[in-house]
Amino acid sequence: MKPFFNLLFLLLTTGVFAQVEGQSFCEGTSNGSYLPLNIAFKKIYWYDTFYYEKTIGKKVFNGKEYIQIEQKWENGNIDVLYLREENGAVLEYQKCCNTDALRYTPNKSIDENWYTKEKKINTTVISKNANLKTPFCYYKDLLVLRVAFESGESFDFYYLKGLGYVGATKEGTLVSCITPEK
Repeated sequence: MKPFFNLLFLLLTTGVFAQVEGQSFCEGTSNGSYLPLNIAFKKIYWYDTFYYEKTIGKKVFNGKEYIQIEQKWENGNIDVLYLREENGAVLEYQKCCNTDALRYTPNKSIDENWYTKEKKINTTVISKNANLKTPFCYYKDLLVLRVAFESGESFDFYYLKGLGYVGATKEGTLVSCITPEK
């Protein structure tokens, strides 16, 4: 069951952060997006494993262009995400349904939520000014999205403006974070 949730975690959280050249690893940019799509090569810890993430190109579905993001796990497994931005919203192409799923839009308020088309995943905006301590950084002013799965399991995902995804917690315990390691 754990691989299933790992895959869902990947589909919901990764592929949506970047670090601008010369930017400090622990700092975002005040005018940046919480989910920037200019992806740089990253290493992300997830529980007791990790994966590398990088942009590998673009692909068109239903006449819309998506950025392809490859996630290569420690064990060699590879997942590919397809993301695009439209009117400030970040959307992910869902092969299962041949449609987009909303990852985030800045016009959502605290406690506002939305479901994927098949109603298996519910995302709620928890905060826009949270803090998170990882082994590498202490982040402030974070967006927190709680992602609840049909099974009842949920995670809180943390995003920093201009940097994107920085970590995740489950029941208050850190289970994932980005790392400066290459």
